[in-house]
Amino acid sequence: MKAKNKTERRDKARLTAIVIISLLVIATGSLFSINAFMNGETAGGFLGIIIAISILAFALLVFRRGNRDIKEGYPPQDERSKRVLEKASSTSFYVTLYFLLAIGFLSEDIIKFRDVSQATSVAVGGMVILFLIFWIYYNQKEI
Repeated sequence: MKAKNKTERRDKARLTAIVIISLLVIATGSLFSINAFMNGETAGGFLGIIIAISILAFALLVFRRGNRDIKEGYPPQDERSKRVLEKASSTSFYVTLYFLLAIGFLSEDIIKFRDVSQATSVAVGGMVILFLIFWIYYNQKEI
């Protein structure tokens, strides 16, 4: 019984750390958006908002599921959830590589970026969105 309480406390602490880190990232994205809007850069402001909302949605989903699993006595990660996470992250990484190539090719004529950091921010934001999409897909699919 003592070991169960210890692992339950550790799992709750891990879940709380995920929430705190997510909130800090969201706060940073919000500050980035506010700064971009104040400088008249609406595209950068909207990108920051989209990234912050994506992280918030994913963090709420992880927290809700983790909290439910802890209350029901399940471990925070089983073999299937690890496999879903691995599959979603690897697929989003591979798709993002092609996304980066497309950004590189299109940035000369079609898409005008201010500098390299703006293009990198778009790529990272795309990777977050792709990871969320692939995670939802693989979580619904039988693996």
